[in-house]
Amino acid sequence: MFVTYFLLNVSQPHRIVERGIERRNGIMNDRKKTAERIKAARSLAGFAERKAFCSNFDLPLATLEAWERGKNPLTLKGAKRIVDALRSVNVYCSQQWLMEGKGFSPRPLEEISLELDMAFPNTLRSLEENLKIAKELSTFKTLNEGAIVTIVTDSGMSPFFEEGDYVGGIKKIPIAKALDKKCIVELLNGARIVRILTQGQNNTYTLEKTNPAGCSGHEESEKNIEILSAAPIIWHRSFSQ
Repeated sequence: MFVTYFLLNVSQPHRIVERGIERRNGIMNDRKKTAERIKAARSLAGFAERKAFCSNFDLPLATLEAWERGKNPLTLKGAKRIVDALRSVNVYCSQQWLMEGKGFSPRPLEEISLELDMAFPNTLRSLEENLKIAKELSTFKTLNEGAIVTIVTDSGMSPFFEEGDYVGGIKKIPIAKALDKKCIVELLNGARIVRILTQGQNNTYTLEKTNPAGCSGHEESEKNIEILSAAPIIWHRSFSQ
């Protein structure tokens, strides 16, 4: 019994040492991956040289070098400084991706705008939500021939669609197949508007609203309008979802 107790006590320090080594290796591996992500983001922003990046954004060279060599851990404050620097040169990157490799990887803001196929918001508020919706939009357009998407620009279709919501539909040919449905309507000038499409006079259409008070002028409908296309809405996402 004494021998067993002795052996257990002798082996215990070795296990502690092994666990310590494993933990240290794990930390170093995480730092190495973080370092690679920082360098990738910096390069995407057009700064091949570490010194140029630091000089441009008033970041201590020794600090960035320690992060990129894995000597020091990247702090939340440090990640925010890098994210802010990248945004100032039109590159989006999340703090979570820099620190953990999760979420959205760095990409040019112009690419996000093209991915959404619509005007990019003036603010970066809700950008994470925007990117998630962009992936859904891409899938929707890939799977459906003739699909179009847009952002609701007023409250004329409340409570069904609110200003700022994303909607998608599939163009109907002939347009008559889209009558009496909530549609993305493409006007002659190329603008897109969300309305209920009804028949007008002489090959024109009337655009009905469910909430006339939500628009300037408060008209219930826009009558006898010529349009290019109409796509009944089958996909809808809101920032609040």
